[in-house]
Amino acid sequence: MSTDDRPVILFDLDGTVLDSAPGIVAAQQAALRDVGIEPPSEEVLRSDLGPPPAVLFARVGVPAERIDEAGAAYRRHYLSEGIQNATVFPGVREVLASLQQRFRLATATMKLISTATPFLDHHRLTEYFEVVGGAAEGGAGDKSVIIDATCTALGDPERHKMIMVGDRHSDISGGRDHEMATIAVTWGYGSRDELVASGPDLIIDSPDQLEPAIDRLLADAEPH
Repeated sequence: MSTDDRPVILFDLDGTVLDSAPGIVAAQQAALRDVGIEPPSEEVLRSDLGPPPAVLFARVGVPAERIDEAGAAYRRHYLSEGIQNATVFPGVREVLASLQQRFRLATATMKLISTATPFLDHHRLTEYFEVVGGAAEGGAGDKSVIIDATCTALGDPERHKMIMVGDRHSDISGGRDHEMATIAVTWGYGSRDELVASGPDLIIDSPDQLEPAIDRLLADAEPH
């Protein structure tokens, strides 16, 4: 158990903190061509952002024996070009700076930690996060597993003092798996219908709504 008992806010990255879709899609297309697969349209690839590359490549027809090769190609293209093709969503940097004064912040992203770290460094976001939580090399790429590992790295905080913030159903279900409150954001890649169906505690439409939403959920979690 950590000696720092401030509430913890976990953040998804892609679609929540970073608008990384252009770089993700371009890297997916390049990787598919590298293994001889004609990639789907940008619209199709954008509709399925979030799963690990191996899952996406299997869905679009990459043979099982070439999945690892395609994944390596994706990471190569993404790290060389994707960083420059990502931007911080407007207003997110400011809210992170404000939240950091009151809470412990960490990421819980489907990105490999080895990929997330240079992205955060490049966009000058590393300073806001106590822990960079993400997928492990060779791991299952499951959001609930990633959240569990991030909690361990944080010193196993009390779950009622934790909130998961994300833009996809997996963020919400992963948070619920660990009995923490959840906030869904609509400025990312999940549709409102998807987010409503995932059952978050709150849905917000802009970064300036995040801090009040956090305060509301934490107040509700306090014993009365």
